Amino acid sequence: MQPQTLFVAVVGLCLMNGLISPALPVMMALHPVWLPEMLTPTNEIVFYGASLMVSTATLLLSALPAAILERLGASLPTAMLAWVAGAGLLLLLGLG
Repeated sequence: MQPQTLFVAVVGLCLMNGLISPALPVMMALHPVWLPEMLTPTNEIVFYGASLMVSTATLLLSALPAAILERLGASLPTAMLAWVAGAGLLLLLGLG
């Protein structure tokens, strides 16, 4: 597979994890910490911001094994497959 296709799959998995993760209610409860004061804390804004933060955290955490593999000399498609696997594992943990 092309690395671009694998990256789209990684982003899709991370976005789905941002919607169903058990960390989402925690981030929503912590909205006074991360939400700027100029925004009114409506349910939509808090949900969108928390979902975006969880999705970004999933993207970064799932990239760690891929970065280590690439540093050890693995090819780009192999590292991208590790990234997809990491994002999929975090999504499965969120489902459970």
